[in-house]
Amino acid sequence: MFEKGVNKLTSKNFSLARLKSLISVKKAGYILKAANGNTTEAAKISRQIGELEEFFEKVSLRKKDGKLKGLSPEGEELATIAENFLTSMQAFLDKVDGIQPSIAIGAGETFLSSVILPNFADLKESTKEIRVNLCNMRSSELPNALDAGEADLIIVSEKSLGKNVKKLSLGKLEYKLYAPLTWENLSKYRKVPLEMICKEPYASLSGSGERRRFVDNATDKIGKKPNYELECSSHFEVLQAVKSNCFCGILPAFLAKDLPLDYYKHIAVKELADMHGKLVIAWKKETFHYKPEIETVAKEIQKIFKKATTIKK
Repeated sequence: MFEKGVNKLTSKNFSLARLKSLISVKKAGYILKAANGNTTEAAKISRQIGELEEFFEKVSLRKKDGKLKGLSPEGEELATIAENFLTSMQAFLDKVDGIQPSIAIGAGETFLSSVILPNFADLKESTKEIRVNLCNMRSSELPNALDAGEADLIIVSEKSLGKNVKKLSLGKLEYKLYAPLTWENLSKYRKVPLEMICKEPYASLSGSGERRRFVDNATDKIGKKPNYELECSSHFEVLQAVKSNCFCGILPAFLAKDLPLDYYKHIAVKELADMHGKLVIAWKKETFHYKPEIETVAKEIQKIFKKATTIKK
């Protein structure tokens, strides 16, 4: 095993510290950013990678062009190998020291608050020997968090994922318009449901995120503007606003369990079709080697999601 390199491992040009520097550049994107803008530290990192290049001889680990020097494809590949090795070593050392393995679950606040936490008793059964860390993140941050090792499992739209992942399907990620049945004349919006959010009190996500921009663009196409009467920081807050019977709102359908059909109108809006996708739970393939429990946890979350999203009658 590793016959070509095993006799060279005492070389002064090869060390775990140098591999760690290589990993930091892979995560940051380029050398100066990995050094937090410190030019002295950047020079040190560049030198360390150069020494690794001497060890591996016939390969360049750095890009040869551009001022913001990053890693070559071979450098990226070696950094991934090194990261997997060092992460496995850390897991081994934790085990030797009696530290329980941990699994970080990354998801949006809505999923954590409405699915994971209310059903944690079920998840606890499959995580008896594991420390669970819940990481509240924006959807756009989750794929990068997985790639950087900040999260072991993420719940995200499938179309946001790269290739080097394993995943389990949770179900269709669909958005609908919800309104209290106590409101009069809801039938007048039957032909163009999107008009409801332009004429009635509408609770929406604040800011300029992807979903809000999509809704703005959809209403522009019918020549109207949303009637923003309440702006919220999460879909969970929008849900509470709809439950107050004061607002209508656009929500992911898996939250509909808290909006019984006897009291709330669930409206499919054709203009929102492009927002739909497939919700999955994903993890990096190599994570299984040093955290074999990860697949068990993922399957349990899959069961929890199915249970948690049953719509009440």
